Amino acid sequence: MKKLALAPAVALAITGLAASPVIAATEASAPAASADTQPAAQQNAKSALAHTNGQSSGDTEHQEGAEAQNLEAEISVSPKEVSQSDFMDPETAVQVTVTGLEAGDTISDDVSFEDDETVTAEGDSYTYTIYNRTNDPEAVAPGTINFTVTVERGDEAQDLSGAFTVVEDEADDPETPAADPKISVSDKEVTAEDLQNDGITVEGEGFTPGGEVDLIGGTAQSPFGVATVTADDDGTVSGTIKSEAALEPGEYSVWGSDQETETTSEPVTVTVVEEETEEPSTPAAEAELTVSPETISPADFIDEDKGVTLAVENCEPGEDVKFVVNPEGDSNVTAYENTVNADDEGKASVNVYGTSSDASAYIGDYDVTVTCGDAELTGEFSVSDDANAGGSDGDEDGSGSADGGEAGDGGDLPRTGTELTGLVGGAGLLLIGGISVALTMRRKKTPEDPSEI
Repeated sequence: MKKLALAPAVALAITGLAASPVIAATEASAPAASADTQPAAQQNAKSALAHTNGQSSGDTEHQEGAEAQNLEAEISVSPKEVSQSDFMDPETAVQVTVTGLEAGDTISDDVSFEDDETVTAEGDSYTYTIYNRTNDPEAVAPGTINFTVTVERGDEAQDLSGAFTVVEDEADDPETPAADPKISVSDKEVTAEDLQNDGITVEGEGFTPGGEVDLIGGTAQSPFGVATVTADDDGTVSGTIKSEAALEPGEYSVWGSDQETETTSEPVTVTVVEEETEEPSTPAAEAELTVSPETISPADFIDEDKGVTLAVENCEPGEDVKFVVNPEGDSNVTAYENTVNADDEGKASVNVYGTSSDASAYIGDYDVTVTCGDAELTGEFSVSDDANAGGSDGDEDGSGSADGGEAGDGGDLPRTGTELTGLVGGAGLLLIGGISVALTMRRKKTPEDPSEI
């Protein structure tokens, strides 16, 4: 019986494989190429090749004593061409199918079987796979692999030639899309101090997805700061550029550089401005109270068109301003209070006068308290029977009058204001004169003397 001696470098890895018989045209038998004539690629590939446990199919009956048929086996190889990667997978590698067999025939080849190793056919065909058993697709170089399958039946042997070609894997790296980078900055004006401490945020798009991007500020020859970031899957980036040193005021450029494609964006101008010097704020003017006149005759005090004006300014516009007038000492005049709103200039005023026809009842000193927000302002005025007391507005001709009796000769004065309750008989009254509309109108005239309000 003939045995085919295989090269000792051939190694095996056997796995199971079920295969269907393949009917193919008979290939002409040819002697196997010698080791000296086989291509170098094939010689290097032998140690990486192995075969699977094949499967017989077709007629599996073996008739004892039956006359043996002449050995006329054939082989087919599929595919004829296989990539380096597909050649590593028994499912996609090269299938060899031997037909024209009888059960009991033995099969081997000179590239994937070990020395003296054979398999026995159980039917009239047998299929097995030759593949690259390593984890390295380049272990089998591109080129044609020629091999010989030997079939033996009793004392008869037949050599069948086969071949397949291993081709190089195609590059599967997708073509890098052209980058079209664009950037924007969070602040186009920034102080040198802020640029050092906080930096400026730069956002961009159109960069190579997953690629490295340099965000640069300054000039190509002298950048003041660089931030290296990685673009996301959409090619967008975001980073912060800070200056390493304080910059002089002026214009600087910021741009993005796509390292994968060596493409840069159009620069964006950023202006470094001088630090703003904060001017000390002018403190809010304090509220002020004016009492006019500070001394008035009894006759003028009971005159509704005269009396004493209490005016306040520098309050908050619209806030409540509370006026309180209290007589000093032992007096029958009852205290009076009223609250008005400051106008849009923070001013408010009221006019205080007596409503009793007995002018002398009001002679005395009065304390004034005005509450304006958190401020409490105080003042005073006097009703005096001294006709020459300073500050009196006097009559319309300016002469003034302190004769309370004359004022009362004409009868009671008209009651134009609100009277106080709880007065002792004969006591005088105080009235905050005018309504808010009238006060507002008087204030708009901007009188030079508060007593004219």
